[in-house]
Amino acid sequence: MPSARALTIATLAALAAVSSALTTGCDSRKPGEEAAAAKPAAAAAPAASTSAQEARKAAPPPGDDRFAAQIAANLSRVPDPAIQPAEGGGAGAELDNGTFRDRTVAFVRQVIAGGDKVTCDLSLSSKRPFRAVVMGFQEGKQIARGDASDAGLCVALKGAARRAVAAAGGTREALAGARLVVELPDHHESMVESVESVESVAGKGKGVELTQGLVPVRLLDKALLAKRIEDGKGYLLRVIDPQHKGVHKYYHAPADRFENELHTIYTASTALTLLKLHAYKPDERLLRLATEAAGFMMGMQSREMRDRTAGGFFYAFDLERKRPERRLVVGTASKSIFTLVELHALTKEKKYLESAVMAADWLIAMQRPDGSVRSALSGQEGGAWKVQGKESMLYTGQVLSALSRTYRATNNKKYLDAAAQTADFLLARIAKKGCFLGDDYRKPNPISSSWAVQSLLDFAKASGDQRAEQAVFRCADDLVKRQWRRPEDAYRYGRWQRSLSSSGTGWLAEVMSEVYHHCRQKGRDGCDRYKDAVVAAIRLLLQYTYGPENSFVVKNPQASAGGVFWSVRDRYVRTDSVCHAMNAYLNMMSELGDGPLLTLPERPLADRMALAAESEAADAANAGLSAEDSAEDGEEGEEAAAGQSGPRREDPDD
Repeated sequence: MPSARALTIATLAALAAVSSALTTGCDSRKPGEEAAAAKPAAAAAPAASTSAQEARKAAPPPGDDRFAAQIAANLSRVPDPAIQPAEGGGAGAELDNGTFRDRTVAFVRQVIAGGDKVTCDLSLSSKRPFRAVVMGFQEGKQIARGDASDAGLCVALKGAARRAVAAAGGTREALAGARLVVELPDHHESMVESVESVESVAGKGKGVELTQGLVPVRLLDKALLAKRIEDGKGYLLRVIDPQHKGVHKYYHAPADRFENELHTIYTASTALTLLKLHAYKPDERLLRLATEAAGFMMGMQSREMRDRTAGGFFYAFDLERKRPERRLVVGTASKSIFTLVELHALTKEKKYLESAVMAADWLIAMQRPDGSVRSALSGQEGGAWKVQGKESMLYTGQVLSALSRTYRATNNKKYLDAAAQTADFLLARIAKKGCFLGDDYRKPNPISSSWAVQSLLDFAKASGDQRAEQAVFRCADDLVKRQWRRPEDAYRYGRWQRSLSSSGTGWLAEVMSEVYHHCRQKGRDGCDRYKDAVVAAIRLLLQYTYGPENSFVVKNPQASAGGVFWSVRDRYVRTDSVCHAMNAYLNMMSELGDGPLLTLPERPLADRMALAAESEAADAANAGLSAEDSAEDGEEGEEAAAGQSGPRREDPDD
């Protein structure tokens, strides 16, 4: 199993090509299969498909030969410039990180330009040879790759650049307009050419840091967060179907396409975030769009009394067949209640509360006597409905939150009594198993645990139950302790162990922001630990948000802007990732100061690149990892174990 240190863009691109070759076609697929089918053969990240495991096993080695034929045919036509030293002999290992990246990209651009001579001002020395990889990306596709090794850095970079030109066709114009990625894998260095330098004069390039395939956020402040809120708002407006007013679950950014379904639960989540945006900066357009989305939701609600499905919400609407999927999920009803209750409070229109009450009654019918929850009803041939009985902590928590919120909106005690049954079930589970919870779908993980926190918080607000409130803070503290907070590891800083998706991190940030506000309202001590956890998670989320610098992996940068992609390997956007992140941002904006909120400085260049130390221990230290960390936090296998692979799970709605 490769450690996280192997997650370079080169590795991801190779995995993507093999994964794409293992899947064919684009239509008539489940969402998980669509994520695989949507990615082009040379995309920069592998697909989230049922063949992902096979793709990883079959992935080409570092010497990826997808471009071997083009290189062999074209390399002789690519100029081989002489390398001349810079005036004064160039600079060595005293270079800072930013200057080193700028000079590296500039040098590679000189080679690509095809002159007779190139100037080298990168005279670094190392005990091991430099292995250089140069790649070109255009409209989300990898169009070139070249590899070379040499004891001299500039010689290695020149060789890799020439091969990249050959891979792209062999002409001087072959990589014009392409974004370059340059990697020195054995020295823990990776960079992408900045957007503004792509069209600049050769030799004036600028490099942006890549860490494990991400553009890291090393400085977080309120101004950056405000910009990302605007970007996220724009993304959510684009994800709404203009005709039906429902919301897509997936946007396959590498291929610039949505899946052919609209999902009720994601429509509800989007509408709720639009209401939060409206409260942040009043905008009647946002309120109108939220009410239109609610119209789609209520159109997806069953009114059939004879089969006892009345009140449930159909999970998805098939845009090809023009009909709802015959599946009623308690999580869909619960999240719809969240939005309908808020809309009623804002507009005072009875139809929203009536729809929420009908949904709450259906949720009560889905409860078991012990307070646990049946997950879903699935329509069978002949019209019968089959109960899905697996236990999900996500769904249990969502139902408890929905019933608690319905009680607060109606003051009808039957909803509080029903909520108390499920609260007792959850409290008994915590007393027996502890705060770190799992279920029939997942091993113990922070997402299930955080839903227990959020739902018991909602119940405590509705009932005043001190047992529930004490459990909220005890379990929130347990989650705080599980957050990754090593400042030398920008790749993971702010993430929770066993939560690999951006949706999971966003949801945890949202929950912690709610706990922080409740802590403050109750006048408790130590509330800032929850605030700090949210700030750390926000920094991580911004690394997973599409913007100008990391858009080289997508076909349409404008359409993806503000989207929060799922993971390093899976670059699609799932709508709840954006909604959870935005909710956390909006919950915290008024609590943040105007100065730097969090800073993660880079280590010095010579130290980070291990120019003087070649041991495996030094390599691991420079990647911010120990051998134990790599084994514990290996990317492969953990997603499935933690239930974070998204499309492939049966109850993926975090």
